[in-house]
Formats: sequence, C-alpha cells, structure tokens
Amino acid sequence: MAGDDLTGHADVQTGRWMRASWRVLGTAVVGVVSFAALLWVAPPGKVIDQLGDMSLSWVLTAVGLELASCLSYVVVFRHFFPEPPRAVSRRVAWIAMGAGAILPGGNISSAAATGWLLRRHGVGTRRLLKRCAALVCLLTAFGFFVNGMAGVLLLARVPDGPHDLSHTVLPILVSIGVLSFAVLVVVAARRLGGGAPRFVRAVAAGLEGAWREVGTPHWRLLGAAGFLCLDMGALWAACAATGHRIGFLAVVIAYCIGYLATVVPMPAGLGVLDSGLAASLVLYGLSPAASVGAVLVYHAISIWVPGLGGLIAWLPTRGAPIGTAGFEPATSRA
Repeated sequence: MAGDDLTGHADVQTGRWMRASWRVLGTAVVGVVSFAALLWVAPPGKVIDQLGDMSLSWVLTAVGLELASCLSYVVVFRHFFPEPPRAVSRRVAWIAMGAGAILPGGNISSAAATGWLLRRHGVGTRRLLKRCAALVCLLTAFGFFVNGMAGVLLLARVPDGPHDLSHTVLPILVSIGVLSFAVLVVVAARRLGGGAPRFVRAVAAGLEGAWREVGTPHWRLLGAAGFLCLDMGALWAACAATGHRIGFLAVVIAYCIGYLATVVPMPAGLGVLDSGLAASLVLYGLSPAASVGAVLVYHAISIWVPGLGGLIAWLPTRGAPIGTAGFEPATSRA
C-alpha cells in the first residue's frame, strides 16, 4: 500500500512538472513569435534611430500621464474597498497595480492581489470576490464603450483620424457585440439561476455590481475613466514624441485593439502587447518605425511606473508573515 501511495504521488508530481514545462515552453514560443512579429513590423536599425530622435519633453509627458492614470486607479479603488484605512487602501491599490502590470493576466492578476491583501479587513470572501469582479468588469466595459465612441466620432469625421468605414465601423461593431454579450450573460444568469454555470454566474455578478455602481454616481467613479483615458494619453504622448502626427481617437482605437493581445498570458505582456499595439498603430496611420518606437517607450513606462509604485508600497510589508502582507485588521471603517 505504501509503495502504491508513493508511486501515485510520484505520478502526480511528474504530471505537474510536465504541465509546468509545457506552459514554460508555450510562453517562450509565444514570446519569440511576438518579438519576431515586432521585428517584421519595422527593422531594428530604423527603430533605434527613431528612439534616439524622440522628444524628451513628450516622453516626460507620457510618464506624467501614466502616473496620473495610476493615481486615478487609487481613487476608484477606494470607492470599491472603503473598509481599510486610507493609507492601507492606497498601499493595496499600488501593489495591485504593480501585480497587474508585471504578472500575466493584467486586471485579473490585479484583482487576485487585491483579494489576497484585503481578506483580513472585515470584507467577507464572497463580498470581496464580487467587488473585485465588479471593478474589473467596470474597467473592461468602459474600455469597450470608449472604443465604440471613438469609432462613432471618427465616422462623424471628427478631425485627425482615418474616416473610412473599415477603420470606424469595425470598432463600433466590436464594442456593440461585446457589450451586448455582457447583457446576455446577465439575462441568462438571472433566468437560469443556480442552474447557470459557475463562471457565467460569477461574470454576471461582476457586471451587475459594476452597473449598480454606475447607477449610483460618485465622484470616485471618475477614477475609472481617468485610469483608462490617461493611460491612453500616455500612449498618445509616446506617439507624439516620435514627431509623427496621429489623432487621439485613432490612438484610442489602436490601444483597445492592441490590448486584446494580452489575452495571451505573458508576464508584463512582453512581446504580445508590443506587437499588438505596434500593428494597430500602423493600421491607423503611424509609420512602422515610429509605431514600434512609441510602443516600446510606452510599454516601458506602463510597466515601471505602476511596478515601481507597487514595489515601494510592498517594501514595508516584506518581513510580515505570509497571508497578512503586513496589514493589520481594520478596527474601524475609515
């Protein structure tokens, strides 16, 4: 019996090792393919020349806009998680942003870090999950709404952007499709009740939570708009640093298209985000070398600003026991 147990344990360990190895190999392959696509978009020599010619003032503007985007996230985070003291809430928000910027999954990793850090602050697990899901759904739905509105404005021939149907109608249709699908998920979850798959119920709960927050306006919800729009502004400033003109609405749509590539779980979106954004910027009128140069600068900023902020917020907690993260349970509602 003992020998069978040891054999079974060894088989389990071998299976886990094999799955981990395949994940690492898959990640490496995706990374190589993504960087190859980036090299295909523009030759390295032209990109290096473009980086050397970029305007420092515009790059610093991109850094400032990214910092403002992060501060906006802190504002909306406090609305969804008011239980911890303000200092703790700010710290958790920065650590969550750092996790989202560096770990695979983006907003999902950010939500997971939030749940792990706040579970000792009087928020039940179910409520914590619902709030994390509501925040993620709010940010995602707002992103698709902004994408659709940018397409509508370009279709209405607002200046500085391609106005043909191929560049305007598709983003509108994608946004309508995604937002309509979200409504269908909520309707299906309500009709099926407990019979709906757990994933559908979880997504529906997050969407309903996001809608409830929007239905009860609060100034902190502006943080959700600032978080996304100022991040788009950082990409636009990086494009402007190249000296090549591209309209903000075109950057908004290219941003939304490019970030779809992050569904591939790469750490910090390395390769996949760069190639996705660069290709979409080329599609909306920026030259290949300028697109790659702007994306590399923007991506570096979008990793380092929240990543460094998260590191600074985490350092005081590094000696704490696992699971507490150095945050004492709240004794009162701040």
